[in-house]
Amino acid sequence: GLSFFVVHRLGLLVRFRRTRRSERNWRLMVIFIGVASLSAIPDQFGLYFDQDFGISIIPLIASAVASVIFILMNSIRLAWIVRLSLREKGAAIGLGIAIVVLLVSVFAAIEIPSSLVPDATATRPEIFLRFFSTPLYTATALFLLFGLIYALTSVLSLIFHLPTTGDYRRSTDEMAAMQTLAGLLREVVESEKLHQWAVSTPVESGHANTAWLTVQNLESGSLTPHIVASCNIESERISELCDVTAIHNSIVQTREPVLIQDTLVDTRTRKSKSGEFESLLAIPLSTRTEVLAVLFASRDVVHAFEREDVETIGVFASQATLVLENARLLEAKIERERLANELAIARDVQQRLLPQAMPELPNLNLAASSVAAREVGGDYFDILELDGGELAFIVADVSGKGTSAAFYMAEMQGIFQAVARIESAPDIFLGYTNRALGESLEKNIFVTAVYGTLNSHSGRVSLARAGHTPAVLVDADGNAKLLHSEGLGIGLDRGELFGDVLEVEHIQLRPDDLLVLYTDGVIESRNNEGEEFGYDRLLQTVQGAHNEDAHGVHDAIRQAVDEFAGTNERYDDDLTLLIIKWHGRKTLSGGSTQTSLS
Repeated sequence: GLSFFVVHRLGLLVRFRRTRRSERNWRLMVIFIGVASLSAIPDQFGLYFDQDFGISIIPLIASAVASVIFILMNSIRLAWIVRLSLREKGAAIGLGIAIVVLLVSVFAAIEIPSSLVPDATATRPEIFLRFFSTPLYTATALFLLFGLIYALTSVLSLIFHLPTTGDYRRSTDEMAAMQTLAGLLREVVESEKLHQWAVSTPVESGHANTAWLTVQNLESGSLTPHIVASCNIESERISELCDVTAIHNSIVQTREPVLIQDTLVDTRTRKSKSGEFESLLAIPLSTRTEVLAVLFASRDVVHAFEREDVETIGVFASQATLVLENARLLEAKIERERLANELAIARDVQQRLLPQAMPELPNLNLAASSVAAREVGGDYFDILELDGGELAFIVADVSGKGTSAAFYMAEMQGIFQAVARIESAPDIFLGYTNRALGESLEKNIFVTAVYGTLNSHSGRVSLARAGHTPAVLVDADGNAKLLHSEGLGIGLDRGELFGDVLEVEHIQLRPDDLLVLYTDGVIESRNNEGEEFGYDRLLQTVQGAHNEDAHGVHDAIRQAVDEFAGTNERYDDDLTLLIIKWHGRKTLSGGSTQTSLS
């Protein structure tokens, strides 16, 4: 019973991490032991040496030899040993020795006797077992032999594997770290969690006693690296023990690891005299273009980092780089999506700020459009109908582009809608706008504008230019000229100089005269050679289309710019046009608009 119990238990160990070959060898061993047991049946009746029967003993010997061969082959199946911890190996050695002693004593008690004939006077247990059942005796002996050999090889293997316990445990920890990394790659995690994983992995895998991670916050303009995560050591203590900045900056320049096997002989770590760490390894977490961070690992003995340690920590650093880069790309993607949503909202708001329909005044024909170089531009135009057939109009351009320019444009629209209704005179309106808007403008931001009023009955125009591109006046005969009145941009001067410089120009339109207002996106549009559209081409265009109505002039300018720049979808700068054509008292024409943002 003991032999069969031992075989059953050892079979579980032999077939640990089983393969087809190991499974085959185990089954063949059991089969040959069974055959040897059956081959011993004639011996039960003494027939092997009976001259009358003459049964051959060769099958018994052959099956016994085959059983021993497969016993030896199965005795080297010891894959379970490498997974044991040091304490478990010690316990297994003690248990194995006890099993060896037990099996030796049992095996000695039932060893095959030299005489094949039972001695009636003997009291040894094997005599009774052989006398009771020779096949059972044979199977028991072979199974106990297997148990004894397997126990001996296990004890010896356990002893030889004691020094490798730490290496196996380290490999297991490395594998666990990689599995954790795989999980992080599938998750959306915060930077703090990634940083902590990067520093804890070398320590938990047994390659370092302490570790920390440093990064540079380039966005803040600081070149001094700061510690973002640490393991088994406080950040304040790190600064006391080594010059983190010097090592970090050296790695950023060379993009190569730094290995200090004795911290007492290096000037960057000579502060370390307490034995907290005697060896230091620093490895960059770098992409093709930049160093994202530097991973530091330390040991408490000199010359502690072997080549294998450096390579393994380097693998950790590479994997950490991958995770950090993915996280950074994800954050950038989320930020881009957020900005895109904000721009879409700002774009919608900007479209609502521009006039959706032109006022209908006698004797006037109006056309306008505005195209943003980006999703949100800084150009603005508006027309407001006042009492007595008066018309207030404005075209403005905020320096810069994007959402900030659009916000100032919205503020400009609010001022125009409120102030022009109360005081429409150009000098008063622009003076108030300069004071009101100048208080909110950033120092590097200003606004140019051309503002005026037009009496639709008399054709009287009052026009002022605050640093804006000059308006174009085209008479009925096709003569065109630029209206160069003086004026500073809004926000450039917030004192009295703005009002002193500002010049108001009064113009009396004749029937079919044209007034063209525009932003610098028209004249600064460039072709493939980098040449600007310029004032001359603008004047030639409006002269050629002066007989057209406001829409015709508008379309002629847009077409000329598109053909010159080679595009009709996107421009180098925001492009805004406002065309006013006064027909005099001879007709009544409703106004209309073409307004677009793209």
